Amino acid sequence: MSKSLSFTRSYRERPVNRLIILSIISILLMVLDNRYAAVRQLKAYLATALQPLQWLADQPVALYDYGSTFLQSQQTLIQENQRLQTENMRLSTAIRQNDVQQLQLAELKKLNLLAGSGIGNSTAAQIVSNGKNPLSDKLLLNKGSNDGLKAGDAVIDQYGLIGQISAVQPFNAELTVLTSSQTVIPVMVARTGVRSLVYGDSNQVSLRYFPLDADLQPGDLLVTSGMDSVYPAGIPVAKVESALRSSGTPYYRTTLSIPAAIRSSKYVLVLPQIEELSIQTASSVAASSPQ
Repeated sequence: MSKSLSFTRSYRERPVNRLIILSIISILLMVLDNRYAAVRQLKAYLATALQPLQWLADQPVALYDYGSTFLQSQQTLIQENQRLQTENMRLSTAIRQNDVQQLQLAELKKLNLLAGSGIGNSTAAQIVSNGKNPLSDKLLLNKGSNDGLKAGDAVIDQYGLIGQISAVQPFNAELTVLTSSQTVIPVMVARTGVRSLVYGDSNQVSLRYFPLDADLQPGDLLVTSGMDSVYPAGIPVAKVESALRSSGTPYYRTTLSIPAAIRSSKYVLVLPQIEELSIQTASSVAASSPQ
């Protein structure tokens, strides 16, 4: 008996024999599935019962696919965001550069119109440096004695007087702005013609000795009077912001603002001194007169 069981077990454990047995069982199941509806119903029940197991078996693959897609999408979004930020910075920089170029172009156009409006032999120059101190009363121009500049020449921008040339080298010149404490400018009130002096006063200008018996009002424009050999007449110097009568003093207490863009102008005009203009005019007349 034991020999018979041992033979049966060894027979079933052979690979070929297993294949034969499983094939016979499969054929029987197919026959039963085609002939008996109960078998088909049982198969449907088994498929329904095993559906959760199949779903659980599919989840690792689904989670892997979802994770891969999510990470790829995140990476794509990060790269796109970086690209857009870079493009935004580039466009912002280009817009700012364009705005600066438009401002400089407008400044040059106004200076060109100013130079052609009868202001002598003016020389266009560019402010290239304000030294180590941004609040310094000295600026450096890119023109010098080789371009005809001389110490004492007045410097203006499109809005008004900036200052005066204080030192000249062959290829550059030093400009002292009108707010320097050493500056004194003969002016007059454009509205009335009353003359006075404007003084440089620590990054601003002041009208120290304007008598109370003269007419002075807020909004009055002070322009160069032409009473010296440095500044041609009619250049805007300061605007009166307030003019108060103070008891105990015969002068107005005033507050002035400067029309010229001292700290922001890039292009300027250098005006020769009045004595030079007179000599040049006389020379021109003599050269053009008949012999």
